[in-house]
Amino acid sequence: MNYKKLFINSISIFIISTLLHFAYSTFPSFLTSIIAPVNESIWEHLKLIFISSTFFTIIDLSILKEKNIFLKAYLKAIFNIIILLILYLPIRIVFQENLITTLIIFFLSILISEVLFSYISKKENTHLNILSIFLIFISIVLFTYLSYYPLKNFLFYDTQTNSYGIPK
Repeated sequence: MNYKKLFINSISIFIISTLLHFAYSTFPSFLTSIIAPVNESIWEHLKLIFISSTFFTIIDLSILKEKNIFLKAYLKAIFNIIILLILYLPIRIVFQENLITTLIIFFLSILISEVLFSYISKKENTHLNILSIFLIFISIVLFTYLSYYPLKNFLFYDTQTNSYGIPK
């Protein structure tokens, strides 16, 4: 396991996420609503980590000429989401919202997923790779749809605007 690469990948995904975080508020459009959070809800930040992790991994593994790029990108993004929820939700419930704590948890979830991913990424499966292309597309469509038509649920609630979905 190359710890330097894991750390660099984690920092890269964190930086991409940080830049994408402000994309919709800076350039509000349908295109930016697909790849960036439209509000400060947990759901929109899950979309953020999914998009930044998926696209970084696809580019990174393409440069390295690896196999099963889409499968690996999808799995890493799902790991990121699961680990972020496991780390973030209990802390948010107990301590409320805190920017520094949230950023630390966000980075740690990326780093932990990189480590977990490095253990399972050795396996190859062409059929699952093809299926993963479809799953990535469906996930992006689902994230986008729920940005425009959010559920009335705590995951979709923006505590800054006290609303759901795209701010009016």
